[in-house]
Amino acid sequence: MHELSLACSLIEEAEKVLEAENAARVIRITLGIGKLSGVEIDAFEFAFPMAAKGSRLEEAALVINDLPIHVRCKVCEKESNPDFPHCICAVCGSDDIELLGGREFNIESMEIE
Repeated sequence: MHELSLACSLIEEAEKVLEAENAARVIRITLGIGKLSGVEIDAFEFAFPMAAKGSRLEEAALVINDLPIHVRCKVCEKESNPDFPHCICAVCGSDDIELLGGREFNIESMEIE
């Protein structure tokens, strides 16, 4: 399960922030996870408490924003959010697109104490 290794890496990064901010614990952590990131959100939500066990994130609330695919069409030059898994322009239907978003796995915010 690669979501468990991602959760472990997330805990490590959050612990670094806690050290830098001289904070005791994380109360809430908000992530942005793109539709094309390869992360199964349900599996990540399952793995997070296991990874956080014994850390300063053990009691943290996990909030996940499911981020859409975002593309710019090279034909009509419009930006759109096509439905997953179709990476085509939602305006003209062209598959000649530039991917602008959808692969993210980011910490958007952390509420710390």
